[in-house]
Amino acid sequence: MRPPSLLLQLVAAVALIASTSGLSAESGPGSANNKPVTNAKDAKTLVSVSGMTASDYAECVAELAQKKVVLEELGNVTQQGCELSGAIRLATVATAFGDVNISGKPSMLCSFARQFSVWVREAGAPLTLAYTGQRLAQIEAGEGFACRARYDKPGVVPSEHAKGNALDIASFVLADGRRIRVKQQDSDMARDLVRALRTTACGYFTTILGPGSDPAHEDHFHFDSGMHGATPNYRICE
Repeated sequence: MRPPSLLLQLVAAVALIASTSGLSAESGPGSANNKPVTNAKDAKTLVSVSGMTASDYAECVAELAQKKVVLEELGNVTQQGCELSGAIRLATVATAFGDVNISGKPSMLCSFARQFSVWVREAGAPLTLAYTGQRLAQIEAGEGFACRARYDKPGVVPSEHAKGNALDIASFVLADGRRIRVKQQDSDMARDLVRALRTTACGYFTTILGPGSDPAHEDHFHFDSGMHGATPNYRICE
């Protein structure tokens, strides 16, 4: 059964208002070094150096702990041609409706984990309960930090995954075991929920890609908080 339109409007409004106040602080100049550089010796070698200052990292970890987010501190990590400082593995996000596990415990910048956990608390969990009558128990995630080029094309700019600033999502698992897939839904309720999750995410992240945006994202959502325009308010929502 679809949720009352008023409830949906209230949830979406809270999500978008909250994201507007927090986005500039959490996805913008907080990074110490977020400049991808090209290896002059080999254009096919991906080189990306991204991260947070030690003080920002400590503050971020403390804030997540205060919000009862379960994580593993990684600090500095290197993968192939990519270096990341201020990394964590994200395991569980506590919400007012129960804990939401993140499958695979993906690694990412702490600043991105902070933004993602806000979306889960303020939009993902309440919308799922409103549409399905069941709490959101798990988000089945794909790649977080992964040293690769955008669209896996050698010689081009690093993906936001290479900067620890992105996460892919394949499906949402309810407390009763039902799985709501991003790629294909088996009911109007599931389709409406996936659409609502996608729409509200545009208030929290600078890029949202998914089915219909391009062939590379036909089976999952891609969320990232990269600076793709002149200001953090620029959005790519496809």
